Amino acid sequence: MTSVTYGIIEEKYIIDDAFRTSYGIAAYEDSKTNGTTSVATYIHDIIDNKERLLELVQACNRLELSTIHLYDVVEDFLAD
Repeated sequence: MTSVTYGIIEEKYIIDDAFRTSYGIAAYEDSKTNGTTSVATYIHDIIDNKERLLELVQACNRLELSTIHLYDVVEDFLAD
């Protein structure tokens, strides 16, 4: 049996001498059988507002979102 925990990925970019920080979301699977944690899936470079993305991550964790719905949830999040 596994459980999923969502977290924020911070990425730093340099483009044409300009510095940029962007945030993505990762889904981590914790295996109850062997005690390991692995990245189930992730989406890079979603938004540059960490606080706004944190609200989404907290909702995903609170609602125990299945990883199969992550891309749809992020798409809806960006449409708002």
